[in-house]
Amino acid sequence: MDFDKEYLDFVKANAGEDPARLRLRHHGDTRPWIRYAIDNISALKKSRKFKLAEDSDLTPSVIPLEVSAQQATSARIALLHANLARNASSVLDMTFGLGMDARMMAMDPTRRILGFDLREELVAAAKVNFLGFPNVEVRLGDSVEYLRGYDGPAYDLVFIDPARRGCEGQRLYNLHDCQPDLIEILPLIQRKSCRLMAKLSPMLDVTQTLRDLPGISQLHIVEEGNECKELLAIVDFSKDAATAPVIVIDRLVKGELRQFSFTLPEERAECQDAEERRPLLDHMPEAGDCLFEPSAATMKAAPFNLLGRRFPVTALHPNTHLYLLSAATGDDQRQAAEDFPGTKYVIEQALPFTSSNLKLMARSVDKADIVVRNLKGFTSDSLRKRLKIKPGGDLRLYALTVASANGDTPMLLLVRPSGK
Repeated sequence: MDFDKEYLDFVKANAGEDPARLRLRHHGDTRPWIRYAIDNISALKKSRKFKLAEDSDLTPSVIPLEVSAQQATSARIALLHANLARNASSVLDMTFGLGMDARMMAMDPTRRILGFDLREELVAAAKVNFLGFPNVEVRLGDSVEYLRGYDGPAYDLVFIDPARRGCEGQRLYNLHDCQPDLIEILPLIQRKSCRLMAKLSPMLDVTQTLRDLPGISQLHIVEEGNECKELLAIVDFSKDAATAPVIVIDRLVKGELRQFSFTLPEERAECQDAEERRPLLDHMPEAGDCLFEPSAATMKAAPFNLLGRRFPVTALHPNTHLYLLSAATGDDQRQAAEDFPGTKYVIEQALPFTSSNLKLMARSVDKADIVVRNLKGFTSDSLRKRLKIKPGGDLRLYALTVASANGDTPMLLLVRPSGK
């Protein structure tokens, strides 16, 4: 399969067309590349992930399979991967795909990258997409078999993104089920390379992943658009496997990378201290206070006790996972809280969770997102049905439990994002 000028001209000329209509119009077209071109057009309509910035569009010229665009790394996350590759001069990309990770890594012209893919269409696409990258070679074949027969110098870095779709398109989450089986081939990769970077499903459990892949030195939990996109495991084979891995929360917020890192022993020690201290709020939440909600990646990493130590905030309850900053807090502490890995809200109303206050909210609030946290007998859906409040808008209504001096206290907090 060759994606030549005729293919590229067709994609450019029909970029604004409806892919469904194009398929009908070209039904029976015998040109071998036509279905790939229409998939290409469909992929372009559904994704902006290849834009690094408004003036930096890295969309591949050829995207022959729409599913490959869906599975590809976004440009911003690929840049993070490239930065984490550090000084690796030789890279083996075992699951090349559209090659966004390889493209970012290849921005360093001294770095040599060899990629493999089992799909002929993607290897053919790479010949076009990587014309300007003489330091990138892409081959059709099984990278595991290649590695088994490889007897050259150890690669500085092996990059792998095991396929998380089954033969019938079903999602796979267990590392043993993905292809290739990373747990099975980990000893092989260790013999042939210095470091491993593995892009994994965001659905994987953090502690289970650390057990399944021994020797992880860093486990990155990557978030973009307040959505957890991936777990990225880095195994440095030169380091002592007994060293506690660093868990890094990487949040891509408005084009900036914000990070929070810790180790599980740190969180466990803080948890034991918290059990001994059992801190209580010095006052119940009230209007004007700030409420902090951990981001999606932070919730997955679960450094819930460390958040109260690293930032000038207090947990509302050990099981609520929301944090309070008093309106009376000094400027220095308020500034320090700005780095909290999550969303900051300003409390507009703080009321006891009672039938009369529920009726008040139902009468006074037209639109709001409803969130139930650690409140027995209620879910977000059941409370919404009871209140009949429409979703959407800037407001958010939390129904939650607060640990007070008088014991667990249910409350209603109506909040608005800070700055709105």
